[in-house]
Amino acid sequence: MKRYYVAFYRGTGDWADRIVRFATRSAYSHCELIWSETRPKLGTTVECLSASRRDGGVRLKQIELKPAKWCVYDVTWAPDGTWDRAADKLGAPYELWSLVTTHLFNFRRGDRDRWFCSELIAYALRLDMPHAYSPGDLLRAIRDHSDTYDAGRRAACANVWDDARGLDA
Repeated sequence: MKRYYVAFYRGTGDWADRIVRFATRSAYSHCELIWSETRPKLGTTVECLSASRRDGGVRLKQIELKPAKWCVYDVTWAPDGTWDRAADKLGAPYELWSLVTTHLFNFRRGDRDRWFCSELIAYALRLDMPHAYSPGDLLRAIRDHSDTYDAGRRAACANVWDDARGLDA
């Protein structure tokens, strides 16, 4: 069964990466959505979906996950159709300045025709206000949702076990 992962870029990059890291106060300047049968290993090349300034917008791309530049996180709670929701935006143009102004000056914008990486992935994951997520914010949301999801699964399993033994909660 395929699962969802998000890779976060922490490499030096270029001027735009430095602006994003400064404006968002994060070590990460970019992220990529991955849908794979197995957890992507650092050092391998995988198909990724994201919005990229370098590539001019929303695109699919084979990316080598160099260990010094990328971190990969499992998104256990991703809703069905996450990949398709992002892929529906293929070809849409990139938007850098709304990411910067949203986080540097606390402006809120709503251009639904242009996307930046973390906004597209937050949208695909059905998070509220996807334009408010920088790459670092998205990572925090993934971790928070994963903790909640995992705790809920543990509680549900404990309840099933208690029910099977005839114990009342």
